[in-house]
Amino acid sequence: MSDTTLSPTEGIRINKMSKFFWTDFFAKTLIRLLSKLPSFFYNTLAELGGRVLDRKKGKIARAALKLTQPNITPEQCDAIARKSSTYSLTYLLSLPRLRKTPYQLHNLDVMKEAVAEDRGAVVISLHMGPPDIGTLAAAEHGFPANTLIGAGKQSPLANSLGRHALEQAGIDFIQRGDPTAVFKSIKQKKMVFLYSDLRSREMPVTFFGQETSAPATGVMTAQLLKAPILFHYCTMKNGEWQLHFERFEPELTGSHKSDAANNLQRLIHKMEEVISQHPELWVWHYDRFKLKKKLNN
Repeated sequence: MSDTTLSPTEGIRINKMSKFFWTDFFAKTLIRLLSKLPSFFYNTLAELGGRVLDRKKGKIARAALKLTQPNITPEQCDAIARKSSTYSLTYLLSLPRLRKTPYQLHNLDVMKEAVAEDRGAVVISLHMGPPDIGTLAAAEHGFPANTLIGAGKQSPLANSLGRHALEQAGIDFIQRGDPTAVFKSIKQKKMVFLYSDLRSREMPVTFFGQETSAPATGVMTAQLLKAPILFHYCTMKNGEWQLHFERFEPELTGSHKSDAANNLQRLIHKMEEVISQHPELWVWHYDRFKLKKKLNN
């Protein structure tokens, strides 16, 4: 009789595979269920969830607002923080029903001109509006496009939910982990959507006058491949998301790293302008400036 006893390493591997299977199954089922629910359910859940989020992380949101928008009054600060919390939940809940989300695409000519260069394109996005509605719009207008998502190591369930929501919407995606993934997609002449407004270890920048860091992969890849860069963000008008795309012309001196740092900072300044014009649409409850420890002291 053969020995079928598993080694400790094999046992751990099988347990991980089993856990992944059930996590993935739950995520897929939940996304399918949520996609069939009526709009009023999402609106109610976003409102209630926004209140919970604001109670839990409202101090961070208000501290960030005071830090970056010093001229606003306490009343304005509270109103922006509360609206931001509701919008943040709206963004999350929009993923299962992304194809049902109303939007208007602006700057179609800008997108056509970028794609016509036949070198792919890097689209630098803001966390304003439903995640990847810009990628969806690009695909629906016939542009080959995909988006970069996390590897899922820190939150496997959230990652599975995101993956299945994107699959349901018919959105192509690549996952972090392969350092050449973005490079390969651009070489395949695709538009790659990247979010670059949240904290990252990639490159130091100043954001609203505060020292922090941001993803530089998109800018560096675009410079290397001479691919066009588009700056993308969303605004809201009459219950319909407005999708904006602007051409960003990098400044090049021949020094790849210093050019990337300069152009990334220029993009960050463009983000600051948009966020300042529509502060309620940005995710202030995310601890962008590492304020939690300061607030708890």
